[in-house]
Amino acid sequence: MPLVIREVSSEKDFDKISPMDYDAWQVPYNPQLKHFRPSFPTRDEAIADKKRRSIEAWKTHNPKKFYLMVEDTDADDVIGFALWEVNDKPEPYGEPTVAHWHPEGSVEKEFAERFINGLWNFIGKRVTRPHMDLLSLVVNQAYRGRGAGRLLIEWGTAKADELGIETVVSSLPSARGAYEKCGLGPIEIIPADVDVPDPSPRWKELQADDLSGWLMWRPIRHDYDAAVDKAPWLS
Repeated sequence: MPLVIREVSSEKDFDKISPMDYDAWQVPYNPQLKHFRPSFPTRDEAIADKKRRSIEAWKTHNPKKFYLMVEDTDADDVIGFALWEVNDKPEPYGEPTVAHWHPEGSVEKEFAERFINGLWNFIGKRVTRPHMDLLSLVVNQAYRGRGAGRLLIEWGTAKADELGIETVVSSLPSARGAYEKCGLGPIEIIPADVDVPDPSPRWKELQADDLSGWLMWRPIRHDYDAAVDKAPWLS
């Protein structure tokens, strides 16, 4: 089962990436995902929308974004995908998110904006230097534990080393171990800033999920060592 990592090279690559992306995010359950994506009644509609949006973004050919895929050459199938970005903006997380994918005036839209902007605000107060930023990483359920995730993570850390910048990942609690194995340190728990006065029943329902995460960090050109390294915002 030879695994090969390469950059996305054509729109057709998303024919395989998009269904894999949708299915792989279902297990284990990712409580954050529904706040970042629109909801559709069927799997096919969700995949078609994700494919359309991914192709539109890829076709901008942003030189600071890297669309990566892992293929099983024997099965001729895509088993993993990641999107890395060189984040060197003056305010890396300063632009507020508007959750336009949820209906205007809905609790879902208000909640998503509160959650997402709270997440960016937490990271933005800490991460201010240029860094390699992982925007998405997903691996086919059937291939987990076989090295596809490591290939995708280590591609990003190698690119960061090449550029002389740090690596930062906002990780789900369930994925923390995978990033640690690739040299990132678990620096801080990211709390979910979703407390409001007199929440509605629907708000309470959304709030019941564990939306916390881990802020992971890797120094320039070496793996994190808790005995030696200290994240710059903690200095």
